[in-house]
Amino acid sequence: MTEWKTSVSSSGKDAEVRGEKLEDVIDMDFSDAIFLILKGERPDEDESEMFNTILSSCIDHGVGNPSTVAARTVQSGGNSMNTSVAAGISALGDKHGGAIEECMELLQSDKTVEKIVGEKMEKDDKIPGLGHKVYEHEDPRSRKMLEKAESLGLKGELTEKMLEIQRVFEEEKVGLVLNVDGAIAGIMSDLGFEPELGKGFFIIARTPGLVAHVREEMDEEDFRREDGEYIGDK
Repeated sequence: MTEWKTSVSSSGKDAEVRGEKLEDVIDMDFSDAIFLILKGERPDEDESEMFNTILSSCIDHGVGNPSTVAARTVQSGGNSMNTSVAAGISALGDKHGGAIEECMELLQSDKTVEKIVGEKMEKDDKIPGLGHKVYEHEDPRSRKMLEKAESLGLKGELTEKMLEIQRVFEEEKVGLVLNVDGAIAGIMSDLGFEPELGKGFFIIARTPGLVAHVREEMDEEDFRREDGEYIGDK
């Protein structure tokens, strides 16, 4: 049998996670352990505080978003906790939590701010990390994260690049809020995380909220149904 080679962890009585003994990982704060397993190194004190803030900022955002609607609707059909939560996670896409990855790719690219904004405007594409359906003037989650990054000395050049994208786009077209995806993308890029983990951050952070919603839905009347009106072909 071929042994599975991986840098993430080992199994057995001497199990390790990213080179750390599992028994030592057990003593870590949960957010620090997440940082370790994703990046391969322990966070320092400031990185730990920042990462914990990022995860907490995304834990929930009401009932009306696609992931929560999906999770609760599937639960109302008589499914299990894992099936319902998985449905919610599956609803996380490019327009709901998934913009972090594309935003990190842009920030970590060699493209200038002007080129990023210009290309997006030429294609009439949305700029990931800007705009929100609820917040018109400011996303309080982004503000809190940027304030924390500033106070900890972790607000680096890639976070500033995201803010510059916001400023240039406002000058060229319209002012949009820096949303939570944009703030996370900038800060996590400055912390040295790769773009491929972008969706993963949001999945990890939002899952506890989905679990809570699914548990509450278990006590509701089965089979949610919304009224609909037939309007014919348009």
